[in-house]
Amino acid sequence: MRLTEKDILRSLKNMGDRYAPLVVKRLKEEVSLPEGYRVDAVIEFSIQDGPSFEALAEIAPVSTPENVLKRARQFADYFAKAGKTNRVPFIVAPYIGAKQAKILADRGISWIDLSGNMSVRVSNRIYIERTGKPNQFPDTSPIKKIFQGTSSLVSRALLLKPDGFISVNDVYNFITDRNPKVALSTVSKVLKSLEEELLINRNKSLISVPDPEMLLEKLVEGYKNSTERKRRKTYRFSIGNIQQLSAGVVGFCKDYLACGFYAAQIKGLAVTDKITIFVKDIEQFRRKAEDRLVSITADVEFGNVIITETSDTGVWFNPDWREIDSVVDDIELYLEMMIDAPRGPKIAEQLKRRILQRIESSG
Repeated sequence: MRLTEKDILRSLKNMGDRYAPLVVKRLKEEVSLPEGYRVDAVIEFSIQDGPSFEALAEIAPVSTPENVLKRARQFADYFAKAGKTNRVPFIVAPYIGAKQAKILADRGISWIDLSGNMSVRVSNRIYIERTGKPNQFPDTSPIKKIFQGTSSLVSRALLLKPDGFISVNDVYNFITDRNPKVALSTVSKVLKSLEEELLINRNKSLISVPDPEMLLEKLVEGYKNSTERKRRKTYRFSIGNIQQLSAGVVGFCKDYLACGFYAAQIKGLAVTDKITIFVKDIEQFRRKAEDRLVSITADVEFGNVIITETSDTGVWFNPDWREIDSVVDDIELYLEMMIDAPRGPKIAEQLKRRILQRIESSG
């Protein structure tokens, strides 16, 4: 259950010596200030056997980067109007992550969270920093799976079209034009989460990515934990002349895609003696191969072709369809290579440069 402002303030009142040497002496809720500003609380903190200070506190039950930045800007507006004051701007939340902490540090705002972390600075009199404790309130975290499965296609679409999109429908149409089925509501929810995490810029006329490299890193994190990836089934076969499966048969090409180091070889980034491909349905693939008189035999130990069966939408999104050896797109291959140690990350670095250069040249 997500904490309310009342829950957070109650915890703060009962914090005891948990945040020693910082203690709460007095706390007054919902205080109106001059210039028409209102704060959730005015709190008098003190240092044990030391100085005290008064904080204007904003409570953030949902402490996404967007919400924290919004409150930071409100503080900046108030203090610009109020002029010189001894009161300290202060944020209280269930948990403050690294990105949020940086937003507050850059703006000189102190904070404390109910997970045991804090950063308090009062001119040259007081400085306390305690970080690194994990989030004890996971319900306050943003959606964790927006970088996995169908939801990840939104971020991938944003990277593929660096000049941005004019609307949610524009993003939706871009994705569905490239094979996978996705609900418009899913696209809308993912965009909202990306906005809350400050990973996209969004106004009335444009949705765009300010930091493509950061978004690419988020996709890697999601890929590593992806349940779709973990569900894949892999088989090894001996196949006589793999080229017979695709040469001149475009329709059949769309039933499989080169992946892994084999795809990297086709893209001019690696050399390998193994053929690795994705298929949607292993039995259907075998039947089509046999219809074309291609010999395909299960061979766990010495098979020259490794086939992975998957319906993962990321695999089949934006593929490079060729008459021979159709290949996964650069982003899918980059994700694969990032977790294929020890050789994969070196190839991933080349793909990353290529992806980002393409974005820069299109921007």
